[in-house]
Amino acid sequence: MHPNKFFRFSTMILLVGILSACSLPMTSAPTTSVSDADMATRVAKILTEMPSPTGALPTGELPPIITEAPQETETPMVITTTPGEVTQEETATETPIVVVATATATSIPATATTGLTQVPGFTPPPDNPRSKLGTADWTDNMDDSTYWPTGPDTYTSIDFSNGKLKLTGLTTTDGWRLASTEKLNNFYLEMTVSTGNCSGNNRYGFMFRVPIAREANKGYLFGFSCDGQYSLREWDATIGSKGQMTTHINWTSSSAIQSGSNKNNTIGVMAVGDRIILYANGVLLSEVKDATFTEGNFGLFIGARETNNFSISVDEMAYWKNPTP
Repeated sequence: MHPNKFFRFSTMILLVGILSACSLPMTSAPTTSVSDADMATRVAKILTEMPSPTGALPTGELPPIITEAPQETETPMVITTTPGEVTQEETATETPIVVVATATATSIPATATTGLTQVPGFTPPPDNPRSKLGTADWTDNMDDSTYWPTGPDTYTSIDFSNGKLKLTGLTTTDGWRLASTEKLNNFYLEMTVSTGNCSGNNRYGFMFRVPIAREANKGYLFGFSCDGQYSLREWDATIGSKGQMTTHINWTSSSAIQSGSNKNNTIGVMAVGDRIILYANGVLLSEVKDATFTEGNFGLFIGARETNNFSISVDEMAYWKNPTP
């Protein structure tokens, strides 16, 4: 049963019990009979006056986010650089991750990046997923906080103004907020982001395929940095005493990402089965095969690594279910 339905069902049981108790005989005072119609009216009135549990996940229910461990102890990888050529770096953890990159993912054609220095004059290439997928199954124009927890917590803060969601990083640690939507397994997820004062290793992006939204302790993080890099990481807070951050794609520069302050970027991720395909402004960046997490909720993450209260503004977010890569 959906948590919201369970909440309302439990509340109805409790209210009916309380109102019923009011009609039981009392030895110290005369009794008053309550008709079924009166009782229904009272229950409806109380229910409409109670705060609704629907909407975004409460900020207080998101757990503390632990700083990722140094990559040299957390990110052993087997990297496929060209077909049939594999190099392996072993570390003490002995848990290699396979990273598969297509030729087009590691080499962005110069013609595809024409106009990237212009804001907002960049025209996505013809193979941009959005241009092929039609109408989105879900779109949030960020006119209000219907799907998002607002206000500050230890790591982040969200507020809405002028039709945009503003996400602020309050510490150097990556922190995230999840949207209150359905779980997704196969999807293409995209958002348009504007940066303010943005430099260096400040980073932002998606967290997705979070298995249990109210725990928010596992999932993938795909993000951009202010100096024009992207990465794909995997977080699991249940491993060890401090959790484990595994890097599938270390921070990698791409000319498809507009770097610096006051720039617009479109971040897109397609997840179909074990294929995770990454896009920047409609340009294919890379593809990874991993099936650690196969479905879940999604949200935003931010890390103010170099700028106090580093913020981004999200103008729109949308997803398409069951796309064809």
